[in-house]
Amino acid sequence: MLNTLNHIAIIMDGNRRWAKKNELDQIEGHRKGIETAKFIAKYCGNQNIKELTLYAFSMQNWKRSKVEIKSLLKLFSTLFEDKSHFFIKNNFQFNPIGRIDELNEAVRKKINSLKNKTKSNNGMAINVAINYGGIEEIIDTYKRITLNGEKNIDEKILKKYSYLPESSEVDLIIRTGGYSRISNFLNLHNSYSEIEISNILWPDFGQEDFEKILSKYKKIERNYGK
Repeated sequence: MLNTLNHIAIIMDGNRRWAKKNELDQIEGHRKGIETAKFIAKYCGNQNIKELTLYAFSMQNWKRSKVEIKSLLKLFSTLFEDKSHFFIKNNFQFNPIGRIDELNEAVRKKINSLKNKTKSNNGMAINVAINYGGIEEIIDTYKRITLNGEKNIDEKILKKYSYLPESSEVDLIIRTGGYSRISNFLNLHNSYSEIEISNILWPDFGQEDFEKILSKYKKIERNYGK
């Protein structure tokens, strides 16, 4: 019996290495990476995947150069505004996760605007992790639990106050670029996620690469510790 696949999460690694390999500015790697993300999102939507979580910008990415960060935020700003038709046209819900309130006001407004524009869509949900960290999510979840005076804390309570209270658990995590690490991603949601590492740099990750991983996943015996 083939495994069902409801929720895929992707660590989109390799944009900068792709740019260097192709003798381009780093931002061109990120720009090409966004086009890959759009293609994969459309493919997932056509395969009736219910949810896709994309790791766009981590809390730790603030350690990068000021020039790269400025360019990245400008690119995100353009995506959330000018590319909003992509989400609307494909009936996708846009759900940003992370410490959005810590971003600058211009980016924050565009993120919230796109979220509101797509909240009535009933297609695939795309969770975009921006200014996100798995440990930071645990901290924020704990703060919300404490603020609401919860006493008997269990798995359901943790889920309720997490960034993804309505989501199913992550079935499959894909990391491109060859490194086999989680990088502070979805710590509260990946307890039994299958993990697949692709050596392909994210901008070069295509349909054939994706289909090979999905085919392998569907044949894995998932016993959840039984």
